[in-house]
Amino acid sequence: MQEQPMAIRTENLGKCYRIKAPTAKIDTLAGGGAAARLRQLAQRSKKQDFWALRDVNIEIRKGESVGIIGKNGAGKSTLLKLFSRITEPTTGRIAITGRLSAMLEVGTGFNGELTGRENIYLNGAILGMTRAEVDRKYDSIYEFSEIGKFIDTPVKRYSSGMFVRLGFAVAAHLQPDIMVVDEVLAVGDAKFQKKCLEQMASVVESGNTVLFVSHQMPTIRQLCNRVILLKDGEVVYDGETDEGIRRYLMEGGGLERDIDLSNMARMGHISGEVLMTRLELLETNDCVYEPEATVVFRVTLRCLLSAQNATMRFELANARGPVGMAFSEVFAPELTAGETYQVTMAFSGHTLAPGSYQASISIGSGNNYDGIFTFDGLYPAFAFEILARKRGDLRENWRDIWGSQHLPTPVAKSFERV
Repeated sequence: MQEQPMAIRTENLGKCYRIKAPTAKIDTLAGGGAAARLRQLAQRSKKQDFWALRDVNIEIRKGESVGIIGKNGAGKSTLLKLFSRITEPTTGRIAITGRLSAMLEVGTGFNGELTGRENIYLNGAILGMTRAEVDRKYDSIYEFSEIGKFIDTPVKRYSSGMFVRLGFAVAAHLQPDIMVVDEVLAVGDAKFQKKCLEQMASVVESGNTVLFVSHQMPTIRQLCNRVILLKDGEVVYDGETDEGIRRYLMEGGGLERDIDLSNMARMGHISGEVLMTRLELLETNDCVYEPEATVVFRVTLRCLLSAQNATMRFELANARGPVGMAFSEVFAPELTAGETYQVTMAFSGHTLAPGSYQASISIGSGNNYDGIFTFDGLYPAFAFEILARKRGDLRENWRDIWGSQHLPTPVAKSFERV
């Protein structure tokens, strides 16, 4: 089979930023006086180098669908910004063949003073298209975006969801040779995310290239035929998707016991009465469990508005895709605005196959039968691993097709105000 032409090639690519150096606080009240304050001002002005990316050498060919994964701060978004020419590299070079369309942040490439209609034509011009070409695609973009009567409203008045719908519709329908999409799709609702994934799949099927950054491993597995894993600004894996996801869960994704949830990307359609701020995995040292062992975790909740009948939804996925979902019983009939709570959940009685898992959690009311109202939701919230059964000194050789995937009801061990 003839090898596809190169779409993107990087050679020793690096990006360095100058940031303020951390300084110790000087106690000017303890006899320091003016001299101490001058020393403090001098220290505050010091800068240090931070390499967001270093020595990145990758080759992406036409028609590939590549997932770029890694923990927050690994360098994923910086890499896409370099590809999109939003920023210039500090070292190395990038060679790009073809027209590249990027969807990196809500409203990327939009002029807030222009209407949705005008921004469609503006983006087309930026991509080098004639007005006649955009005219031919306009109806398809408009219908896909679901903007409706707001198409002639200045986009500065759009919600984040409307920005995403229009921005993705433009990026996907102007026939780019290379389509670049960051985690921005997390802002949209589930129905629109599904439409976007189907559209990206059609871009790949047409022989073009897709680069996709996401923390949602089932989506990466569904869409991508290759994974690049970044860690601390360097490529630590480049190859087959399932293996890349496994390494991400074990290394890049980190099996963390104590996780700050405050600034993590939220699910779509959350109402915001309750915010999950911290998650702790209890009764484990390394987030690795023996078969059928109980997984216990504690979530800290900050209540912004009063809420009733709080339940938790627990969803699991592995490298092969979604595993299942379970709802807890009501653990808090009343949540009071301004208060902080902690709920400890026990996930026992499962028969999960050996392997790595990602867990999403959401707080809300209702269940899968009577309807769901979600206060807050995160995917993924944490990761863990289940070991194979042990016989003597050996672990049994377990194949994926032998896995049992029973998900029992999570049980609230405790709930208290803190």
